[in-house]
Amino acid sequence: MSAGEIDLLPGERVLWAGEPVQRPLYVAADGVVAPAGLVLAAASLWFLLTKQPSGPTMVITVVALVLGLYGAVGRSAVRYLALGRTTYAVTDSRIIARSGLFRQKERSSELAGLPAPVLKAGPSRTGTIAFGPGTVTLMGVGEPKRVRDLLTKAIDEAKARQAPPEADSPAA
Repeated sequence: MSAGEIDLLPGERVLWAGEPVQRPLYVAADGVVAPAGLVLAAASLWFLLTKQPSGPTMVITVVALVLGLYGAVGRSAVRYLALGRTTYAVTDSRIIARSGLFRQKERSSELAGLPAPVLKAGPSRTGTIAFGPGTVTLMGVGEPKRVRDLLTKAIDEAKARQAPPEADSPAA
């Protein structure tokens, strides 16, 4: 995402912009979702082949098979492809991620409301920077320590700008 593609707020400036340089095929959550999807797909396929259902039972079984296959492999494939079209930006007040497989969607989080960034190192000097549930996560970022440090400083400065000014103590 270049600075020209970002809809900046009045007075806002871009501190960093980038994109994933490494696209993880699997993430930690896939350790639960993929096996559960595989079990659902296998059970649905077994039911289709042995019981040969018809009518509404057939429809439900096929839907379960499709959902199982999506959980087993589709979810990872969609995320991998979508990360190829993902861009990130950090401004002095927000962190922004624009991504989507077919239609680009933009998500942003206010820096002043974020906790300290957590870096999970990845392969080849890349990493994922997360803040917590419901916030923007930067996946597959190059030079992740530098980006994390930049984010830490930007968050501290954003929080300082939002803090009420200290009252002057009365002169004696």
